[in-house]
Amino acid sequence: MRTRPAFTLIELLVVIAIIAVLIGLLLPAVQKVREAANRMSCQNNLKQIAIACTSYEGAHGRYPASNNFAPPLQGWVPSILPQLEQENVRNIYVVAANWYDPANDAARNAQVKTFLCPSARSGRVGDCAVPGVAGSPFTGAAWDYSNVAVVSKPALAYLGYPNPGDDYESVWRGVMSSRGSTVAQITDGLSNTLLLVEDAGRPEYWVKGKLVTSAEPPAFASGGPGRVRGGLWADHEKGFGIEGTGPDGLTSPGECAINCNNAFEVYAFHRGGANAAMADGSVRFLREGMNIRTLAALATRGAGEVIPNE
Repeated sequence: MRTRPAFTLIELLVVIAIIAVLIGLLLPAVQKVREAANRMSCQNNLKQIAIACTSYEGAHGRYPASNNFAPPLQGWVPSILPQLEQENVRNIYVVAANWYDPANDAARNAQVKTFLCPSARSGRVGDCAVPGVAGSPFTGAAWDYSNVAVVSKPALAYLGYPNPGDDYESVWRGVMSSRGSTVAQITDGLSNTLLLVEDAGRPEYWVKGKLVTSAEPPAFASGGPGRVRGGLWADHEKGFGIEGTGPDGLTSPGECAINCNNAFEVYAFHRGGANAAMADGSVRFLREGMNIRTLAALATRGAGEVIPNE
């Protein structure tokens, strides 16, 4: 009888070991490619939203206002849905009602892909409190972006401007402040002024790449232990003030400007920084090592700072 040749056990183990080594070498490359694709997709999202805001400015003479506290309570995001090819959501959104009214349940819970960074965890639901209204806080579909409304007064004091006075409204505001801005008011230049940034992962509380479930975010951003309030696209309170944090990402203001925490700070799940859209519609990548002074300078529309190359 002729014996048929076959692999020995040792040969099989060697082949399996070689395959394991090859997979180990391949996985980091695959992860890098995936992250590069996610970062590019995120940049495209910001680009689309920024262009939609620019179209709004062309039609109304000013950029959308960050917050709205006059009834009916509405945010600025629903007004740009048609420019994002989201007419189906805009058509069921009732502008005569508050964003949290039952009439807007279906609209505010609609997931819009353009509002979500693919590097952040999916399936999140944001919430926003409306004082004095039964049923508050109200929930809705999450989003991972935000407009920069202002440089906060605590941050200005930290940076050496303890008494901004009357200049606070005219100088230290961002493009989409409480009243919006005209192009003429953006004297720092459209390409030098932030419009939108990543504030990803909300309502989950993330600090320097770690999910925090037990500690509460800072009081102004806290929705309870491990939860950042806001983070939904439909609510009437948009934007945040640039502050920065301490080295641990838990105290503010401070020198840490990018990816410190996502409690109303610039935060992303991209390696080395976060994406941001400028008022001219361009998109930049803000490096984690950026100085808080540089970030504050980019946030203001008319403070006249010289922005260093970082």
